[in-house]
Amino acid sequence: MNTRRLSLSRPWLCLLAIGLATLWSTARAETVALDRLEHIHGLAVDPDQSSRLYLATHSGLFLATPKGLATRVGVSKDDLMSFAVHPTDPDVFYASGHPPGGGNLGVLASRDRGESWQRVSAGVGGPVDFHAMDLSRADPRMIYGMYKGLQMSGDGGATWRQAGPLPKDTFDLAASARAPEALYAAARGGLFASRDGGGKWTRAFPQPRPATLVHVSDQEVHAFVYGVGFVAGAEPGLGWEVRSAAFGDRFLLHMTVDPNDPNLFHAVADTGTVLTSRDGGRSWVSYTGHDRETPEVVAEAGRLYDKICKSCHGAKGVGERPEDMYANDDYGVVAPPLDDSAHGWHHSDGNLAETILNGSPRNPRMMPFKEIISEQDAGNLVAYLKSLWSPRSLACQGARHMRCMH
Repeated sequence: MNTRRLSLSRPWLCLLAIGLATLWSTARAETVALDRLEHIHGLAVDPDQSSRLYLATHSGLFLATPKGLATRVGVSKDDLMSFAVHPTDPDVFYASGHPPGGGNLGVLASRDRGESWQRVSAGVGGPVDFHAMDLSRADPRMIYGMYKGLQMSGDGGATWRQAGPLPKDTFDLAASARAPEALYAAARGGLFASRDGGGKWTRAFPQPRPATLVHVSDQEVHAFVYGVGFVAGAEPGLGWEVRSAAFGDRFLLHMTVDPNDPNLFHAVADTGTVLTSRDGGRSWVSYTGHDRETPEVVAEAGRLYDKICKSCHGAKGVGERPEDMYANDDYGVVAPPLDDSAHGWHHSDGNLAETILNGSPRNPRMMPFKEIISEQDAGNLVAYLKSLWSPRSLACQGARHMRCMH
């Protein structure tokens, strides 16, 4: 029996090694740190694993996990300026935007959760670049899009017509869950509603403050009103409740609700940070790590903080000298506040945990604790500290903090 052995010369081996290294590098480059993603324009919960989120971004669609990583879905790097998921078929996505080389995408649809996309229509006066889009829960064939006014499709995106003007400087759209012809618009002049497919608009929230977000679930209408906060109300009466007013000068731009848990919200702040609420928007935590930072874990970490940190950093992180956080003595700068009154939120979770374990070479007061606590304990202490922060500080944490320095 004759056998042949494959023989590769040294140049071929070098080329093969370079090729494999390139493939490996490309594969690795498809997963990025979540806090490095820029311009998230929409999000949705993964129906197979509700802790994961689809994120439509400036450079394509990503699937994010609470570990703080996001992996590209498919190969497209188009700027997805709007993104919507079919309310009864989670495999079907819609999007619009523009490709990296310029021009507009028109209306795109995916039947495989973003692995591939096809243009289903150019839209009116297109190809369009919808900066907001939503499907009606009352009739998913009804789709609304924002491009040079309001456009409407009654056949799942195949054909479109101009539906009418929008309120000036509209930022977001949401279709009602009760009637296909009803929808909401978040605009600079406030939150508005139309009951006739955009023919006429009336004020939906009483205060004429900028509304940056509107979203409709099966249960409620949600909105973010600048200067008021995150609000919610049930259709049709919309008896508004302010769920959270602790965002300061930050605001929310996009949100989604877990289809299996009507109180589990995920939202994107203006800084690009993804936040999570487990109680219908009343309180917020970072999306990164939220799956392990349970109330029980935070409570236990609070007890550990009181045991090893409270004597220096004060009760609930107010600092060694709350009245003068920048004071010095013979040992250097006093222990700083760790709540959101100072600069704790300038640092990432990893930076904070590393300082807890290894101390700080710049301040002998910040001694290392790696001999007495575990890495998991350090991570849990970070979770406790972040429970003391407002949504504003959470939105500005880490790599994004410079956006909030004004």
